[in-house]
Amino acid sequence: MDISSPWTSSDAPVMPPTDTRAPSDATHFGPRPMQNHDVELSSLGGYALLIGMMAGCMLLSAWSRIDLRETAVNLGRAEHAYTAALAETSRLQLELSTLEDPAWLSVTAASLQLNAAATIIDLTNKP
Repeated sequence: MDISSPWTSSDAPVMPPTDTRAPSDATHFGPRPMQNHDVELSSLGGYALLIGMMAGCMLLSAWSRIDLRETAVNLGRAEHAYTAALAETSRLQLELSTLEDPAWLSVTAASLQLNAAATIIDLTNKP
């Protein structure tokens, strides 16, 4: 029994693993040359890509938060402008209804001592 060879269930000789790479040149050191179907990524490239993606996500998050706050400020300004416009509209409607009130017109005409017997010409109605 030979204890220097790996254990097998049969007494057949064990074939050493075959090297499928191209024959190496004795003067060539380092990684083997790439072939057509090989893809090689630098180990630092993967980390750089991960760090770049994280930095991009952080920049996008910061930009969206800044944009959200700017939108909130603009919305507040628009709400204040809308409230002021509603107040102005209601004031103008009250003023218009006061000016069209016949009782107010007669009181104002009496206080200004206008002649009530004057002929009134309605320009809105066409003959």
